[in-house]
Amino acid sequence: MDASGHELYFAHQRAVQTVHGIAIRYRLALIGPRVDVAHSELDPTLPEHSIQVRAGDAELLIRPGDWVGRRAELDAHVLAWLLEHVDLRAARPRPAARRYDEVWMRAWRDANPGRR
Repeated sequence: MDASGHELYFAHQRAVQTVHGIAIRYRLALIGPRVDVAHSELDPTLPEHSIQVRAGDAELLIRPGDWVGRRAELDAHVLAWLLEHVDLRAARPRPAARRYDEVWMRAWRDANPGRR
């Protein structure tokens, strides 16, 4: 989809919020393999209006112009990618967390049957 300048800017902002939200929920629920998020406003080596997600040796580059008006789909895409690339067997629940994200905890339990 070819987005106008304003539309692309706001799509980028929404995508940054979406991706950071997923990563934050992971970090609040689990202590485990590192997940890094960078975006072009802070990292000039990235293409303009892009977001990079890293998990282990894997890398996902998101171009928000491809996701204009599809925030729920972007959320599902990034979450599925992370669930595929983060080794949840190497993670453990964060002690004394106020509230655990159910998606991450369900995925952790599925990856670690018998662990609590």
